[in-house]
Amino acid sequence: MPPGATIGRNGVVTWKAKGKKRTGKLSGANKVSMQVDTWTAKFTDENGNIRRVPTKTTNRDVAEGILAQYEKEVARIKTGVVTREELDQAQVRQTPFADLVEQFRTKMTADGCVVEHINDTLRKITVLFEVCEIDSLAKIRREPIERWIANEVKMKIRSARTINAYMVAVKSFVQYLTDTGIFTSNPLKPIRKLNEDLDRRKVRRALTPEEIDRLLTATASGIPRQAGQPDERVLIYRLLLGTGLRSTELSLLTPNQIDFVQCRIRIEAAKTKNKKADMLPLHPDLVQSLKDRIEANGIKPHERLFHHDQESIRRAFYADLHAAGIERIGSDGRCLDVHSLRKTFGTLLAMANVPLPTVQRLMRHSTPDITAKLYVDVEPASMMQALDQLSVFCTPRSTSPNLVSPNDKV
Repeated sequence: MPPGATIGRNGVVTWKAKGKKRTGKLSGANKVSMQVDTWTAKFTDENGNIRRVPTKTTNRDVAEGILAQYEKEVARIKTGVVTREELDQAQVRQTPFADLVEQFRTKMTADGCVVEHINDTLRKITVLFEVCEIDSLAKIRREPIERWIANEVKMKIRSARTINAYMVAVKSFVQYLTDTGIFTSNPLKPIRKLNEDLDRRKVRRALTPEEIDRLLTATASGIPRQAGQPDERVLIYRLLLGTGLRSTELSLLTPNQIDFVQCRIRIEAAKTKNKKADMLPLHPDLVQSLKDRIEANGIKPHERLFHHDQESIRRAFYADLHAAGIERIGSDGRCLDVHSLRKTFGTLLAMANVPLPTVQRLMRHSTPDITAKLYVDVEPASMMQALDQLSVFCTPRSTSPNLVSPNDKV
């Protein structure tokens, strides 16, 4: 008997379900039968239980075909040809591909990934699967993707670093399908990363102290851009140079993450690349600049201090470099971008003789190798100065007339 139902004449039962009036006939103790437009398949499963499954069809012949399919599945399970788990997996495999991608979006959101990272990951997955003509789970195999990689390398369409980024996105999606039981194993797991050192097309460099001064001066006297007013962009650059934060991390910064007394920034795990919380020191001058901005703009504790995104800050930075007369790509092929400010942070610390483990800790790298290899820009002149310390060993010694070599004849 449905809750809230009333019994009328001749055992007619009336109730409401999902906002609609329903009627049926009392057929037994607290039981109601009702006429429906679609057929229901009734059969006994492999465990002897009676199951009723809606066929969602008004055609009796179609409904009988669906019932026959259920009975055939039960017979296959009883004879050991297939298990119920395998049949359930086969049913899941019929889920539309786009729905699985959206389920992966939900999973990434639940994991605390930032929106920009989620959108970029799903874009890479969609692009790669379209190029490889993968439109169903059955077509997710390593062969078409390896052919795509080989073609990209041969034609030099994308760099090894970019190809690896696509593979990280796609393999994470397929691993999600494996973890949820859709795949028994990850079919893309054997695909290895390319050696990025053999095809490094974008080599960043750090800014020199003189270039930093020119950049900040030109930005301060510049014009408003999408990433903010001149004074706001100057503060953004100063923070990136003085903290080593990534631009996305800075764009998500809120006042409640700043300890104005101890001069520290609390880095929230959900806002970082490696999903690890941390605490970083902050120069008192930057603390005061942030405090002034919060007070001047009435920014609340949970509101973002800045509202730039990757694209707007990238365009603004290139324009400010141009205004400062700084070439974005040098004659040696090395380039400057927003992430170069993070590299500048590491380089300036190294130039100040800060120990590598300390630089690694400030930059929140997992190993010192990453810090030394990618985020410390050592100029040839600096390396020559270091070699000068070895001059005592490199300079030929003069031979004293009072010394005779053991090999010389007297």
